[in-house]
Amino acid sequence: MAAGLAGFLIWDNVYTFKGKCRNFIEGRYYSDFYTFNGKEVIEFQLETGEKLHLDAHIEKGKAEVSFICKGEKKGEVISNIKDADTYFTADKTGRYIVKMKFKHAKGTVEIKCDDQVKDKTIYR
Repeated sequence: MAAGLAGFLIWDNVYTFKGKCRNFIEGRYYSDFYTFNGKEVIEFQLETGEKLHLDAHIEKGKAEVSFICKGEKKGEVISNIKDADTYFTADKTGRYIVKMKFKHAKGTVEIKCDDQVKDKTIYR
């Protein structure tokens, strides 16, 4: 029984993405999935006051998105996402890390630069 439980725990933490698409377009990350288990990390170079827009709709499972300035220990975390339509504003100039965590999730997630963002490059 212990071997069966260990196998389940390992399988439960394996990266899995099954879905329609996962796009990294200039200034925009978009994914539409029916099974997502794992993490996705992207970065943006933002100046003070520039914004990222999060639009997420999770039908089942769990999803969490965090925004943190590189080198900082704390940032903004949005947990247990079902429907999110919100903005993150850079409080200082720097590289911002966006971490997305999914656990048996189904839905869509879009993170895009607001119009005023000068550098729309997605760093991976």
